Amino acid sequence: MSSKTSKVGVIGAGNVGADVANALVLLRKCVRVVLFDRTLSKAEGQAWDIEDSIPLLEEMEIIPSNKYEDLADSDVIVVTVGVQPKLGQSRLDTLSDNAEIMRSTMRELDRVAPNSIVLIVSNPVDVLTRIAIASSTRAENLIFGSGTVLDTARLRYQLGKQLNVAKQDVHVYVIGEHGDSEFVVWSSAFIGGIALTEFPIPQGEKLEQIQQEYAELTRRRGYNISERKGNTSYGISIAVCQLIDTILRDEKQIFPVSVRADSSYGVGTEVVFGLPCIISSIGIERQLVLPRNAHEQRLLEESATKLNLAYNSLDN
Repeated sequence: MSSKTSKVGVIGAGNVGADVANALVLLRKCVRVVLFDRTLSKAEGQAWDIEDSIPLLEEMEIIPSNKYEDLADSDVIVVTVGVQPKLGQSRLDTLSDNAEIMRSTMRELDRVAPNSIVLIVSNPVDVLTRIAIASSTRAENLIFGSGTVLDTARLRYQLGKQLNVAKQDVHVYVIGEHGDSEFVVWSSAFIGGIALTEFPIPQGEKLEQIQQEYAELTRRRGYNISERKGNTSYGISIAVCQLIDTILRDEKQIFPVSVRADSSYGVGTEVVFGLPCIISSIGIERQLVLPRNAHEQRLLEESATKLNLAYNSLDN
């Protein structure tokens, strides 16, 4: 843990927000957590339930609040508020409801915590991160979304199981929209330093079949979980904790987060979606340009077009 008194704010005490706060406590990623919700009793119920675990762990502090002022001086503020997709809806279907929530939230955060790093988790995360950037006066490196961090983790884990190697040795990224137009950059995939195309695959399997199957599994994973339990929260809460840990420790790890695309990607410089970046104590330290083949470039452009259309459909 960081040697300084680290403080993390979590906005929204719903399933995702509460699980993020709980994971921060369980994993001891910071010293103090402020769980904010407009309904104080909801924040209190979640925070008190989490607080009861602290005597069995190590000393931390979790504070329920409905006052934005309590988020002042946070190192990182995680935004999870918003309408959740209903069964059968895509993440983009909630955009019109969540856009104004994001604008008002950023206005309040600029007022009380202008120097904090803001991590957007609310869906549709890419467009809402773009709205957050446009609505805020803080430096752009201080705002990013959770992007395709969880999607990439899902792929690496499942592909590692298929190839019988540790997930740490699976180096491949899911980029683009955190949603239906996301895709796997297979041309840059390596297993333990060996190109995936050269890595021995299980007997009887074909690489093309594996790629199709695991790209679809990754794309559908969130929907499949929600169909069975109503929402997703555990996986994203751990992904968020890893991002926070990287910030507080200034670890400079690489994650595919929601950022404004570098011009080298050839999709303009306005669209925001999951791309690999170095994450440090200043938020986005540097965006990296991932090599792509012609097919992957087309997929990136299609994802950008879809997200631009969604953003432009709003009354900005």
